[in-house]
Amino acid sequence: MDSSGAGDIPQDLYERILEKAEERKKSGCDPFVADWQSILEIPLWMVRDRLRDNPGRLVALLIDGAEETDFYMDLEEKLDLPPDTHAVLSTPSFSKTIAEALSGEGLGSDKVEEVPEEETAYLVIISDCHDYEIIMHISLPSLAGPAGIDVFEDGKHIADYSYNTAEECTEALAKVPWIFFSPRGDWTREQIVQYTENWFSKAFGAPFMQSLPLHPEFSYVHHPERLDLTAMEAVFRMLQATVPFDYDSLGTAIELTNDLNRDADPPEVVVTEEGILKDDPDQCQALAARICVEMDQRLDDLQDLEGIAFSDRNAPGFRTIFDKTLRAIYETVTGRACPDSVKVW
Repeated sequence: MDSSGAGDIPQDLYERILEKAEERKKSGCDPFVADWQSILEIPLWMVRDRLRDNPGRLVALLIDGAEETDFYMDLEEKLDLPPDTHAVLSTPSFSKTIAEALSGEGLGSDKVEEVPEEETAYLVIISDCHDYEIIMHISLPSLAGPAGIDVFEDGKHIADYSYNTAEECTEALAKVPWIFFSPRGDWTREQIVQYTENWFSKAFGAPFMQSLPLHPEFSYVHHPERLDLTAMEAVFRMLQATVPFDYDSLGTAIELTNDLNRDADPPEVVVTEEGILKDDPDQCQALAARICVEMDQRLDDLQDLEGIAFSDRNAPGFRTIFDKTLRAIYETVTGRACPDSVKVW
């Protein structure tokens, strides 16, 4: 079960949200719509720290079980978020948790457990990173039933889209957010980097990587000139940025390394945190080898994608930049410099 860093909203912030709704009503906005947009702000503030650390990505409020995990992964692949946006997923288990909490306070139904499974819902909320003047609300009442997208701006309901099924609706999430959240004017360097690296971090390992939604004209790996890079530099910059996503801690990196080596013949050295922190040559070499495998897998995937000017492994300078990138990733994962004893080739 993953709460994804959900937290409480400070009372003063909660009051400011309510005050904003009142101001919108006084300006002539429909009271229901003004209140509803304010309610949609609350989940965004609940995970504000996670959103700040993951701009342009989908954050789940709670995931419980295989079905919700699969739904989240499928949605993440189909959702193409412009840079500088936030997206929050509310799952049926989160809705049930909230209903149970309200029931305990005497504010909700005392028969939460009797709510039919088909009435549970997945909800997605998308907004700009910098303010919540525009909020997109995606409602998926059930996986097989009708679904829809509603868009609110400053207390007004400005657009809605209806779909026959949740699948139709999620397919539309590759395009509809761009209508309302596409950056204006020329993209900044930071926006190009964010968009490209978010795309590849979710694309790697996807069964249909080639078909994942992407605006290639804004990708620095498709257009290295956007960052004044060569094609090879662009590929390895992206590897350096995205490979560490698989290692949320040194412990995870060590576990993955040992899993890879467990069935080796002859047996590989067992890697420990103590060994890495003491720069044990054999253990550091084993961890670096695991990172090499990851880099090679991602290079293979990139080589198969259209529109990327990829140099083969025999190109001049390839070994040098591969070694440099490996050492940078090693340092990010372990928090210490890669020992000189580590040999890539």
